[in-house]
Amino acid sequence: MQPDYLIKRNGFWQFRRRVPKAYQGLGGKRAKFVIISTKIKVADDHKGSKAARVAARINEQQEAHWRSLASGTPAKQRYQDAVTLARAHGLDYVSPAEAVKAEISELLARIETLKLGERKADPAIVDAVLGGVEKPRIMLSDLFAEFEQTQRTALSKMSSDQVRKWRAAKQNAVAKLIEQRGNKALQDLTRADAVAYADFWEGRTIAEGISASSANKNISHIGGMIKAVNKRLALGLDNVFAGTRLDGGRDGKRSPFTVRHIRERILAPKALDGLNDEARDVILVVMETGARPSEIVNLSKARIHVDAEVPFIRIQAEGRLLKTEHSERDIPLVGLALEAMKRHRNGFPRYFDKGSSLSATLMKHFKSRGLLPTPKHSVYSLRHAFKDRLKAAECPEEMIDELMGHSTGKPRYGDGYGLQLKARYLKTIALTPAAEDQAQAA
Repeated sequence: MQPDYLIKRNGFWQFRRRVPKAYQGLGGKRAKFVIISTKIKVADDHKGSKAARVAARINEQQEAHWRSLASGTPAKQRYQDAVTLARAHGLDYVSPAEAVKAEISELLARIETLKLGERKADPAIVDAVLGGVEKPRIMLSDLFAEFEQTQRTALSKMSSDQVRKWRAAKQNAVAKLIEQRGNKALQDLTRADAVAYADFWEGRTIAEGISASSANKNISHIGGMIKAVNKRLALGLDNVFAGTRLDGGRDGKRSPFTVRHIRERILAPKALDGLNDEARDVILVVMETGARPSEIVNLSKARIHVDAEVPFIRIQAEGRLLKTEHSERDIPLVGLALEAMKRHRNGFPRYFDKGSSLSATLMKHFKSRGLLPTPKHSVYSLRHAFKDRLKAAECPEEMIDELMGHSTGKPRYGDGYGLQLKARYLKTIALTPAAEDQAQAA
C-alpha cells in the first residue's frame, strides 16, 4: 500500500485515497478523496499491519467500482468487478440469466441491500447486486492466459525451466484443439467437440505411434484448464471433456534394466565414454540412489553431504517444485554414487535447471551405444531397476517408497527411516564389488 492510503483518524486506521482524474465525477459524485474506516483501532494495531491488509481489500473493491462506472471497460473486467462488488456487499454475484430464475425472496433481499445509504443511486452497485453484467465469453485463444492467472501460486514455486515446460505443454494442447475445432468460446464447446478432440489424438496413436499416455495428457490439459477458469470466473460450464481419455493410457510404462544388463552393458569399459563428466556421473548417482535425474542435477552445495558420518544427499524444494510432496527425502550415498558425488561437491552447474538438456544428451548416448534393450527402456529405467533391486534385497516396502519419494498412502510421522538403516540396505545392492571380491582381485 502507498503511505497515503492509510491514515490515523479519531483513533482508527482509515483508508484514504485520492480519486484518480479518469474516475472523478463518475456516479454523480464530485469528492476528491475516498475515506473509509478499516474499523481497526490504532491502539490495537500500532504499526498498521492488520489495517494495511484491510485497506488493500478496500482498495481492490474501490478500483473495481471505478472501473464498473467507467465506459469502455472490457466485458471480462466488468464482470469480475461486479463479482468483487457483490462480495463486498455480502452477496454472491448472479448473472442476468440467473437473476430471472431466482426466488422472489432472494430478489427482495437484494433490493433491501440497495436501500442502505446511497447504494440504489450508484449504477455499479445496482448492477453488482441485481446482476446487470453478463458473464464474459472466453475464447479458446485466451484459455491459457486465463488459466495461467489461476496458477500464480504454483508457478511461483517453479524454476524457470519448469515454467517453460509447463507452459509449452498446455499451449500446445490448446493450439491442437483450435486447429481441430476452431477458435470457439468456452460456452460454445460441446460434447461433440470434446469427442472429436479425443478422436484426433486416438488417430495419432494409431497412425504415428504416439503413446496413449501422451494423448491423454493433452486431453487432461484442456479439461483441467477449462475447469480452473470456469471455477475462477463462475461461468457455469458443463464438463464436456469428462470421460474422453483414451483407454490403454499406461502403455508408456518403462521397463526396468536387469542387474546383469547394468553391470555388463552400461558399466562395461568405455560404455559411458563420450559423455561429459557431469552427465556420466549423474547416471552413476541414479543407479545407486534411485533419485530422478532432475532431482540430482538441481542439488545445491548445501544439500550434498559427502563428508557426513553417513554420506547423503537431501532432495528438497529449493527454488523449484518437486514432483510430489513425498519427494522431499534424504538418500544415503554408497558405492558409485558416493564416488561420483565426491567429484561434484558443488552440484552439477552444467545441467542445473536444465533437466531436458540432460535427458536429451543421455538418451542420444544410450541409443547410439545400444544400451537400451527395448523401446520401453530409457535412462529412467535405472530408477525402476533400483526399486526392483531393493525388493530383491527384501527391503521393507515403506522404506522403498521413502527412498523413491513415493506416497505410502499413510500418515507420515517423524523422520521415517534413519540414514544408517537406509544405508545398510543400499550397501547390499551397491553395484561396486563386495569388499572380499575386491581383496581377491587385488
